Amino acid sequence: MVSPISSRSGIAYPDDLALLKRVYDRVCHEEGLAEGGEDAAYLSACAMALFSQGEFDEAILYERLRLVTRPSSSEAKRA
Repeated sequence: MVSPISSRSGIAYPDDLALLKRVYDRVCHEEGLAEGGEDAAYLSACAMALFSQGEFDEAILYERLRLVTRPSSSEAKRA
């Protein structure tokens, strides 16, 4: 759960960072992203971007970050 003092200004408080890390770690684990790898770094940037846009719900963050790791249907067709 996000701290009641979560900022709408994009400032991440300790509870916010814990939430983002928990979701990030889960997605990295499920998708097999290597720690420190390019894909993991991109996922981290996406997590912070979502947070900065005001997304604080863990379930929504998780679903949106999972979409980031999946190729679009047009990319999948090309493979």
